[in-house]
Amino acid sequence: MTNTTQSFQWGDIALSQVAYVDGIPHATRQAIGEWLEYADSQKAVDNLLDRNPHIEHYSTPLNLRAVDGKMRDVSVYHPIGFLLIVMESGQPKALACKVAVAEFVWHFAGPHGADTKERNAYLKEIERLTDRIAGARNAMVYRQLVRMIEYYCHLAAWPQPDLTLRTTEIDQLPLPLGEQTPALPGKGV
Repeated sequence: MTNTTQSFQWGDIALSQVAYVDGIPHATRQAIGEWLEYADSQKAVDNLLDRNPHIEHYSTPLNLRAVDGKMRDVSVYHPIGFLLIVMESGQPKALACKVAVAEFVWHFAGPHGADTKERNAYLKEIERLTDRIAGARNAMVYRQLVRMIEYYCHLAAWPQPDLTLRTTEIDQLPLPLGEQTPALPGKGV
C-alpha cells in the first residue's frame, strides 16, 4: 500500500484518485463525486454519506499525500462502498449504473423463462456443443455450432463460454480481420 493515489479506469468508470488496499482499488470521495459529475464533488458525496452512515463500513482510512505535498487522513472506499454511494445518488451516471446493475441481476438471477430442469438441460446442451467445437474443421460447421451455443446460453441466461479455449489448434480457423493470433510457447509468431 502506497501513500499516493493514481487514476483508475474500468469500462465506463474512470476515477481520478484511487489507492490500492490489498490489491483492490479504493476510491476517494473526491474521485467518486467527480465521476458522478457533481459541481462540488466532495461535498455532494459527504452529504450522501451523512444520510447513509452504513456505507462507512466499506471505507478504509489512509494517510495520503495531497496535491500540496502534505500528508492527510483520507477515507477511501472499497468497490462495494463506491457502488453503494452511486446507488444513493440521483445523478445521470448513477441512474445509468442502477439500470445496468438491475439488468445484470435480472440476467443472472431473474426468473425469466427456464425452470431448473430446463436450465440444466440447456447447460448440458451447451457442454455437448462446446465438445463438438473442439473437433470442428469446417468454418461453416464451426459458425453454426457457435450460433447454437449462443442460443442455448440465451435460453439458460448463462454467459457465453470462451470458445477459443475449447479448440485443439488455436490456428485451425482464420481470425476475423483486425484480430491477431496470440503467440504460443514453442510456436513462431
